[in-house]
Amino acid sequence: MSLRLPPPLEPGARVALVAPARFASPELIESTSELLASWGYEAIVSEETRSRDRQFGGTDAERAAAFNAALRDPHVGAIWALRGGYGCTRILPLLDGDALQAQPTWITGFSDITALHGWASGLGVASLHAPVASTVPATEAADVAALREVWRSGQPMAAQGARRVVGGNLSVLYAMLGTPYMPPLEGRWLLLEDLDEYLYHLDRMFVALAQGGVFDAVEGVMVGSFTDLKDNTKAFGQAVDNPFGRTVREMIEEHVVARGCRVEWDVPSGHGPRNAPLVLG
Repeated sequence: MSLRLPPPLEPGARVALVAPARFASPELIESTSELLASWGYEAIVSEETRSRDRQFGGTDAERAAAFNAALRDPHVGAIWALRGGYGCTRILPLLDGDALQAQPTWITGFSDITALHGWASGLGVASLHAPVASTVPATEAADVAALREVWRSGQPMAAQGARRVVGGNLSVLYAMLGTPYMPPLEGRWLLLEDLDEYLYHLDRMFVALAQGGVFDAVEGVMVGSFTDLKDNTKAFGQAVDNPFGRTVREMIEEHVVARGCRVEWDVPSGHGPRNAPLVLG
């Protein structure tokens, strides 16, 4: 499959702010709009993006409508997720793939935005795994500057080389197994990272990807950060101490390396302070 790169963002370009998962506060929308203005871009915020439906940034229909409006706007050069959380998989059937293919746009974010990246990758359009707006203050300044450089140049950073990368958050990819939205795997490197999971559940997800043939199909696996992990111990709310007994590295060696799949360790991507941008597709 050929890959289409969205065009670079010219000075004054419009960036649509969306909340395709958790809701965004008015304060976050305002501060991000001001940040974009300082970068020389114009923030576009639809009324739907200001909505809230319990933990979501509006109903599924509202979140999809905000996203589709950005895809269909010929003046929008990038779509930046304000937050991650949970909810992107719910809106995938409602998204306008024809609009993305007719006018590729830089879908930007990480974590739950992995679902949107998988959708775009399946349509042959590149997207940008990079901080969501809410994580910019906690992300190293060099990685935020690199996000801006990818938007400006329309090209991957030199560290990515010629590798075609897909993936992102392990939990989201696990949820996408067997769906039409799982990204294409052949000839790609698969990025994996995660946050706030029990060790045994990480093992369950690695097993599912292995048994689903994922690690047999890809060129290799890029291991990002796995942060704030929990175990079956009293320290994490369990009644007794019953530790799982395997580290993330041991799981990857068992389920990925042992299958003959290449691995690149310590990729600066994920929920830690390092979140260097990677062009996906």
